[in-house]
Amino acid sequence: MANETMLRGCVPILVTPFTDDGAVDLESLKREIDWVIAEGASGVACLAIASEGYKLTEAERDEIIAATVRHVDGRAPVVASADGPGEAPAIDRARRAARLGADALMVLPPYFVKPGPDALVSYYTGIAEAAQIPVMLQDAPQLTGVPMSPALWSRMADASPLIRYVKVEGTPQGEAISETSRRCGDRLGLFCGWGGLSLLDALERGAVGNMPAPNFTRFFADVQRRWESGDRDGAWTLFDEGVPFALWSMQSIDHSVTTAKQELHRRGIIASARVRQPAARLDPIAYAQMARYIDRKIARET
Repeated sequence: MANETMLRGCVPILVTPFTDDGAVDLESLKREIDWVIAEGASGVACLAIASEGYKLTEAERDEIIAATVRHVDGRAPVVASADGPGEAPAIDRARRAARLGADALMVLPPYFVKPGPDALVSYYTGIAEAAQIPVMLQDAPQLTGVPMSPALWSRMADASPLIRYVKVEGTPQGEAISETSRRCGDRLGLFCGWGGLSLLDALERGAVGNMPAPNFTRFFADVQRRWESGDRDGAWTLFDEGVPFALWSMQSIDHSVTTAKQELHRRGIIASARVRQPAARLDPIAYAQMARYIDRKIARET
């Protein structure tokens, strides 16, 4: 495969809509896809942590990938999460995602048993070679407890040309992005993770994109467009205006998922804001704060 970067810009993590009785709602998913593309998404990602991917059955995972690929219909690349507690289940998910038409895979490390560097190289290269589509390493040590480093990412990129991207979510992101760029050049496309909160730092250090919650698609897409067009002051001004709500929503995964679903439901994009269990419920004060943020955000856009 060519070494050109296929993925760049704002690639939002789609929430998985459910009906009020808990079934996967594919019609709402289609509306969500159309909306984020209209908002400026340059790709879409499904089955991630913030998609509640870990709460889905294997049949539901396949159904969602197939529906996403079918509805996107070539308008943007589709990234599907495909990982597991060990190589065999992750490879099985990766092969299925590739067969169903995903353009790339986003892969967390196994974290039930914490692997060392050699095991991580084996895990990621095995997935890449089995699926034969580009792989994005997802570095989220605050969630997995598995630390990775730019030196290890460089080693993985050397081991397989299909290992093409890193979603950097650990902190501090900036230093990891700079060091990876120094070691790997353009062999690895670097994405700002953890809700896009460090996007401007990441762009200054060579990142090519970000992967926020879907309700922040327009915001992060516009910030990156301004930055890349040379309007750095405009990018900072817009970022300063919008980041407080993004920061509030990133207090926890459940804050982020609940906020995204509530906003999309308010906008009439998804039919229900249901979150599958297990999930922590926001208390009444948090719900009121969230509602104020959503009200202000929608008002600014109209």
